[in-house]
Amino acid sequence: MSEILINSGFAKPVKSRIDKYFIGEVNLISIEEALSRDFTLIDVRSPIEYQSGKIPNALNIPVFDNLERTEIGKIYKDLGKDIAFQKGADFLEPKLDNFLLKFSKLKSKNIVVYCARGGMRSACVVRILSKNGFTVSQMFGGYKNYRRYVIEKLKSSTPPLIVLHGKTGVGKTLILQNLPSYLDLEGLAQHRSSLFGAINKIPNNQKNFEAFLVQKLNEFNLEYPVFIEGESRKVGKVFIPENIAKGMKKGVFVLLSASMETRVNRIVEEYKIKDKATVIKIDRILKSLIISLGKSKIEKMRKWLKHGEIKKIVHMLLVDYYDPRYNNSMRNYKFELKISTENIDRATSELIDFRKELM
Repeated sequence: MSEILINSGFAKPVKSRIDKYFIGEVNLISIEEALSRDFTLIDVRSPIEYQSGKIPNALNIPVFDNLERTEIGKIYKDLGKDIAFQKGADFLEPKLDNFLLKFSKLKSKNIVVYCARGGMRSACVVRILSKNGFTVSQMFGGYKNYRRYVIEKLKSSTPPLIVLHGKTGVGKTLILQNLPSYLDLEGLAQHRSSLFGAINKIPNNQKNFEAFLVQKLNEFNLEYPVFIEGESRKVGKVFIPENIAKGMKKGVFVLLSASMETRVNRIVEEYKIKDKATVIKIDRILKSLIISLGKSKIEKMRKWLKHGEIKKIVHMLLVDYYDPRYNNSMRNYKFELKISTENIDRATSELIDFRKELM
């Protein structure tokens, strides 16, 4: 390590076992190679960086915790790179053995390590692992370069789409997940695309939604149709990329239908309202609908909620809120096929046959 200025507030660094890991060559691989082969991806950024945006299936084994990263960043900005590097070494040196222990089960794997920009953190970890008998490479450009890759991928061609439409509760997602080559936007977003869509879910942010979307798109042959559920431009708080939205508008439309009783039963089964916290969330959402539905209906549904009469709530919401909006938005749509979803297996078979005809 280089000399540290006395007036910086830090003493001249003492030689430690960490210093040797800051220099030396590392094996670099591209993002495309890292994603296309059987590598174990390790994200060594801090937990807060990992949560804000990650590569699907990557494990987070951070070099520094959130507070340590913040302190190093401030030192880097105020005092320069060398002092920041030394502070990083000071943080890592006493916990090096425990850090290595976290990799012990990965000894037989081909590991790819990345950090924010493919810089010192990931390079240092690659050297540490390499000198301790691991097969390891560094991903060029880190997560920042991966985001560029995702954005470019989302601008590229998409497969032709068979777009499933239907009123709330007809079973679009149930059917979708039984079909070959499907794109479940709500599943990727972890949101059901409705006012109550986040109930019992942990929604993904925009970066993670796009990452999972690209991962799924990479599985498809662009020549063959892919099933997708008809959505507005937003699913919860995330936006559907423009290319996908355009593909949905140009797709082949299929209308799914089911009886009111079936729809109510499916919604009740899907949401599984059992705990007090969920009841509180639903009550809060119901109160937000007072302008749309009026005080009388809202108070009636809140009373049903207290007594666990969920089917009555669902029925009223479908009749007075969701169905009118759906009918209004879909009045100019033309459908190539209309299918009853009373029997999920039968509807699935019809859709598979329809796709074969298109192919």
